[in-house]
Amino acid sequence: MGSSTAHWLARRGEGLRIGVIEPDPSYNTSATTLSVGGLRQQFSLHENIEIGLYARDFMRNYPYSLFGNQTDPSSVPDVRFQPHGYLFLASEAGYDILKGNHQNQTECGASTVMLSAAELNKKFPWLGTDGVVAGCYGGHHEGWFDPWALLQAFKLSAVNQGVEYITGRAASFTHSNGKPSKVSVSMADSSDVEVEFDKLVIASGGDSGHVGLLAGIGMGQGDMGVAIPVEKRKRYVYVPHCPEGPGMDCPLVIDPCGVYFRREGLGGNYLCGQSPTEEQEPKDTDLEVVDMDWFDEQVWPVMASRVKAFESLKVKSAWAGNYDYNVWDQNGVVGKHPVLDNVFLACGFSGHGIQQGPAVGRAMAELILDGHFKTIDLSKFGLQRVIDKVKVLERNIV
Repeated sequence: MGSSTAHWLARRGEGLRIGVIEPDPSYNTSATTLSVGGLRQQFSLHENIEIGLYARDFMRNYPYSLFGNQTDPSSVPDVRFQPHGYLFLASEAGYDILKGNHQNQTECGASTVMLSAAELNKKFPWLGTDGVVAGCYGGHHEGWFDPWALLQAFKLSAVNQGVEYITGRAASFTHSNGKPSKVSVSMADSSDVEVEFDKLVIASGGDSGHVGLLAGIGMGQGDMGVAIPVEKRKRYVYVPHCPEGPGMDCPLVIDPCGVYFRREGLGGNYLCGQSPTEEQEPKDTDLEVVDMDWFDEQVWPVMASRVKAFESLKVKSAWAGNYDYNVWDQNGVVGKHPVLDNVFLACGFSGHGIQQGPAVGRAMAELILDGHFKTIDLSKFGLQRVIDKVKVLERNIV
C-alpha cells in the first residue's frame, strides 16, 4: 500500500517530495510477500468488486500499466499472472449468498458465471461435489500472481520517480497546531532521524494500529479516542505435493467451509489453507511456528473430500504470515482521518491487500491531491464508520 501510493503520487508529476519509511526492506515477514497472491472480483460489496476489476485490467496490461508504454518487459519484475480463476462452492445453505454476490458482480461488469453441480462435474471432472449445489467461477479474469514481484515493481517505479525510501521505524511524532508534523525514525544503525512532513499516510500493515497510537489516533477524547482497529493475525499456508492431483484447469477452489487450494507451478505442488473462526484464532504472531495439526485436522480432510487424489498427498513445506486484520469488519480502512486532516489511512485489508494495492494506491493519490476519490468511490471504507459503529461487511470472506 505504501509503495503503490508513492508510485501514484509521484506519477502525477506535481513536484512532490515523497518518502516511505520502511523498517525492513527485505520484507521477509510482511503480509505482502507471505500471501498467496490471489486476484479476484468475487466479492459482495460493489467497491471491492470494482477494485478487483481494476486489478484484473492492471494485471492484463502489466508492465505497461505500471511503467508506461515504452517499457521493456524484460527489464522489470515479472509478476507471472496465472489467470486460472477462483471457484467458490456453495452448499444449499450458502446458495442464496453466492447467487446474490454473483448478481452484484454482474452489475459491476464482472464476468463471473454460476455453475450447477452438474455443470461443475462436467467442467471439473476431478472435483467432488457432495453437499455442493452450485459454484461461482471467474475464469481467466481471476487467478494469482507473484506478490513479491509486484511489490518490487511498485517500489522500483516509485524510486525511479524520485521517491525516497527510509530504512527505519517510526518511534514518535511531534504535533503542531494539533496535527502530527514530524516523525522521529529509529534507523537500522540505532541512530534517530527526524522527518518533517505536510501529509502522513499510515499504511503500516498489521502495525497500523500501533503507528496510529503514536500519531495520537486513539489517545484523545471523542473521535480522536477511536483507534485504528488493525492488528496482526496469524495465518498458515501449506504446500502439499500430489502428482496425480488436478492439472492446469485447477482454479483456486474455496469449499463452503472456507478451506481453499490451488495449483502452484507445474510440479504437482499446491497451496492450501483455511482462515480460523474467532474462537480458533492462533494466540501468537510468531511466524516461526506453523501448526501442522491445523492442516491434518481442518484442511486435509476437506481437500480429500473434494479431490480423491488428495487422499495420498504429502506436505513438502509450510509457512505462517500475519494478516493486517481489521478487527472491526475485516475490510480496509481507507481515507482521510475525520479530525486530523493531514493524516490518511490505507490499512486493515485482512488478507486482500496485495490484490487491492493498485487501485487503493491510486485512490489515495486522488484523495490527497484532488481532495476526493475520482475513479472508485471508497468513502464507505473510511474510519468514520468505526466512529459511527457501522460495520461494512463482506459475505464469503476467505
